Amino acid sequence: MMQPLPRRLRAAVLLAALALAVAACSGGGGDGGPDAPATTAAAVADRPSSPAKLTIETPRQGQTVDQDRAQLILALDGGKIINQTTTRIQGDEGHIHLHVDGKLVDMNYGLRQRLPQLPPGQHVVQVEFVAADHAPFDPRVLTQAAFKVAG
Repeated sequence: MMQPLPRRLRAAVLLAALALAVAACSGGGGDGGPDAPATTAAAVADRPSSPAKLTIETPRQGQTVDQDRAQLILALDGGKIINQTTTRIQGDEGHIHLHVDGKLVDMNYGLRQRLPQLPPGQHVVQVEFVAADHAPFDPRVLTQAAFKVAG
């Protein structure tokens, strides 16, 4: 038969469990890695939508590029790039988050830039138009293209 835990030990176990629960609910975990913004279910549910449409003009899906620092050219319709961070978000204002091969590499305030130096082979570029507070719209405004750097 198990002996009941002393009062102090029970309190310590309870506090440890509570601390773990708070840490687990505080965001930032998930499968988005260390670069993913911390969000909670309530924050995601309250996100504004955006009328913006984002497209990658170059590199196009399936394209082979000769340079190891390919030019990224985007088109944004229905949205405006702003270079300030604010919590006063509007559905048509934000900036670009650039991911290459699953890693956040830049937060961009323009529609043209050079990609980071990439080795020959297959790569995926993903771009997202995010709100001025760096969090995504709901639904998300993102697109991606797989391309190849010639060797």
